[in-house]
Amino acid sequence: MDRTSRSDGTARWRRTGAEPGPVPEPEPTAVEPEPDPDREAPSSPPEPDPAPSAPTGNADTQAVPPVELVLEGPGIDPTGASVSTAAVLAWFAAVPAGGTVVVRGGDVIAVDATIRIDRRLHLRGRGELRFVGGVEAAPALKLIVSGSSVTGVRVSYAGPTASSTGERNTAISIWASDVLIDGVTVDGFQNGIAVQPSGEFEGVVISGCHVLNIVGSGGGRGSASSAGEDRGDGITVWGARSAVVGNIVSAAPGTDARVGIHAENLPDYAVEPGSWADSMVTIEGNVVTGPFRRSIAVEGMAHTVVTGNTVSDATWWGLAVIDTRSVALVANTVRWTRTADDDQGSAWGPNRCPVMIYRDAQGTVVSGNVIEIRGVAAAGIMAQAAAPPGGSTTVIGAVDALITDNVVRIGGGTCPIGIALDRTGQPVVSGNRVAVTLASGSVGGVVSYLAHDAVVSDNSITGAATSNGFGVLHQGAGSIVVMGNRIDRVRVAVAVNKCTGGATIIGNTGRECEYGLDTFGTTGPSVVHGNRWESNNTAHANAQPNTSYLSTRHMGLARPYGGQSGDILVGNGRLWVNDQGTWRSATLS
Repeated sequence: MDRTSRSDGTARWRRTGAEPGPVPEPEPTAVEPEPDPDREAPSSPPEPDPAPSAPTGNADTQAVPPVELVLEGPGIDPTGASVSTAAVLAWFAAVPAGGTVVVRGGDVIAVDATIRIDRRLHLRGRGELRFVGGVEAAPALKLIVSGSSVTGVRVSYAGPTASSTGERNTAISIWASDVLIDGVTVDGFQNGIAVQPSGEFEGVVISGCHVLNIVGSGGGRGSASSAGEDRGDGITVWGARSAVVGNIVSAAPGTDARVGIHAENLPDYAVEPGSWADSMVTIEGNVVTGPFRRSIAVEGMAHTVVTGNTVSDATWWGLAVIDTRSVALVANTVRWTRTADDDQGSAWGPNRCPVMIYRDAQGTVVSGNVIEIRGVAAAGIMAQAAAPPGGSTTVIGAVDALITDNVVRIGGGTCPIGIALDRTGQPVVSGNRVAVTLASGSVGGVVSYLAHDAVVSDNSITGAATSNGFGVLHQGAGSIVVMGNRIDRVRVAVAVNKCTGGATIIGNTGRECEYGLDTFGTTGPSVVHGNRWESNNTAHANAQPNTSYLSTRHMGLARPYGGQSGDILVGNGRLWVNDQGTWRSATLS
């Protein structure tokens, strides 16, 4: 329970254009009960009489100017050398609704209990509220009335280690709508700024803040513990119609924190969902650094945009969408620095990569992002299928993902797959610039496993050697279109394996490749047309009877194999004809 008992203290009341009035002395009262955070707090005490001034106009219609108060008085030590909790709590209890509270620049005020703001106030200043204890499992500032704001103040934690169970150690906890948190510095908490999962609260703006040295509760490197997935966030929005803009967020070095900026839905907590339930959040222009498992994550939300952010040092995912609807990740930069030793949260078995589209994400746009691989990544961008929570074994993959115009570049690290599609439905992968590093197995520029109705077009893919990997690899029955891609320095430019739904492979270019096209086991009706394979070996391996080779160019010198009688291939001055299963050639002059 928050401590809100009143004791002796004073407040300096200031009014614009008025002489100072008498200093009110708060009267002692019994400890107030904790309010239901979902309901507005009881009405605040009446404002004190206005300071004497020369009245003008009708006294009955005169507007009362807003009150501005400086946090000072008996029992409040502005140096932070002594704890001022009792006086500070009594002081705040006497503040009238609508007032402005100022923490003066240079002041450091130490407290060891939650400051509960239970009326509409504006807390501002350049001073510091230093929490030295008492909030290990509680919020430091708790805002429970709509329309409040906190600007400019520094809120720091210098107390015992935060609790890993129960309520969270949080710098600013928001239990209301239409709240503004702007220009605040938060330092050393387990959780920085959080819109709480009880509402649903809307209209919250968190902007221009420094949320520093977030301390997670995970086990860190080498730990098999599953801890750390219920706390350790920089900024969290459980709600709707909110904006998180222009903040600097960091995790403390050596910690195992959860999410830098986190927006999540409220299926288990929503009380009054409102018209925009679990939707309409903007995350823009933020910088997130340090060992968060996920730098920015959107979970279960709809109609949300993540744009113009720069993130670095994540140990799971730089940007992630999880079970979302109509979410866009646009024009972000991901600096991927994870090392092989960064196995935080290994009990959860994450595939670690800069951008993750996880499970039942529908209608996701991933566009115009720049990813630089400086560390170890499983893939640059991954759409990963998984079973839903709750014990079901049915694996669900993303649907209608548009992955376009992104850059995946190697900056000294390793990344064997540029874009991975795991059991996705109707994905479009187009216009990306992808580089991959050397590895064995089913790796390459775009790798599709059991996806269906996929389109892979107009990508530029560069591998590491002609002895390894694929430019585009599709495995499974689902149909696919592979069109207009330029592929360099891989073993097989395009491979479509065991596809019964049919493949359309048109206008691709493979250079410095061992093989141009491999359609092993692809028995569905397919079209291969107008491709240019500059291959060292067979241009088309494992050609199938149901494939139509309309004007297909064979750019290799080796004898093709596969296909059916009557197929014709032309290239490098030779005409190849499949005669009853045997390829025969003639030199063209």
